Amino acid sequence: MGPLLLTSFYLSPIWGGSRIARTRGIDWSDDDRHGEAFDVSAHPTTMGVVRNGPCDGMTLADAIASYHQEILGDVPDDAPLQVTFMDPVETLSVQVHPSEEYAQAAEGDHGKVEAWYVLDAEPDATLIAGCTTNDTEALRVAAADDSIGDRYGQRIEMHEGDFILIPPGTMHALGAGIFAVEVSSLGNTTYRICDWGRGRELHVDKAFDVLDTASKPVVTHLGAYDPGQVNRERLGVNAGFFRSYVVDTRDSQTFTCDHRYAVLTCVEGFARIETADGCVDLGPTESCLIPASAGSYTIIGPCRVLRSVRCP
Repeated sequence: MGPLLLTSFYLSPIWGGSRIARTRGIDWSDDDRHGEAFDVSAHPTTMGVVRNGPCDGMTLADAIASYHQEILGDVPDDAPLQVTFMDPVETLSVQVHPSEEYAQAAEGDHGKVEAWYVLDAEPDATLIAGCTTNDTEALRVAAADDSIGDRYGQRIEMHEGDFILIPPGTMHALGAGIFAVEVSSLGNTTYRICDWGRGRELHVDKAFDVLDTASKPVVTHLGAYDPGQVNRERLGVNAGFFRSYVVDTRDSQTFTCDHRYAVLTCVEGFARIETADGCVDLGPTESCLIPASAGSYTIIGPCRVLRSVRCP
């Protein structure tokens, strides 16, 4: 089985811009800007459909159910990573995600660990990742008047090539002007603490149930893409059960599957992905899933690709 391409599940959230649509040449309107794109997802709320190969026309979940070993390899059914592009022209809500245990018990969903890679950032653009205080009572007071983000959000300036891991329980908000791709686990439960006065539903009690004020993420700085850079691979984030690497390829590089799938996401340049059973071409902001049965795969550049893999 060769690389799998999937249809994208688009959303037009209140904070979303049009950069994804413009990059991909998709028609858009002010009311439907496609500001968020779930490109690889087996979650019931954002499910992708396979659009090539023997699974053509099947949802990713159905394809995995029918071809588990070929697609995922030696990992469980709930292992598929998600890849989501996000273009905020306004800062997202201040929020937290639950752990696997809490999400299963409270929501019947999976927990969520996520990481953001920055494709582009406006000057001085920041995001929130962590709290500046461990005083939960002060945080509750600030949540009550929707000021928690401004008063206690740990602001971090972001630049092209930055990568940051957001563990469950971390207070966070992707900031306006940061064009990013999110690599995450399968869950899709979000607890909003503050929405900057936009009036959407909040989930303050559950958010404080899972809030970890000690979580203060730090940024890995990979730097802007240089098409003349020699072939190299660098670790972007290590989430424990998955890792995401930044792969700069001037000509070609080959990787082995080690009996587990991989997700490849082109963030700069154009990538050709070759396996023994087929090949696909990826432009900027496009992804594919490499089935475990492929054995190995070659990335042909010049390009920068995120290589996200499930750990043993």
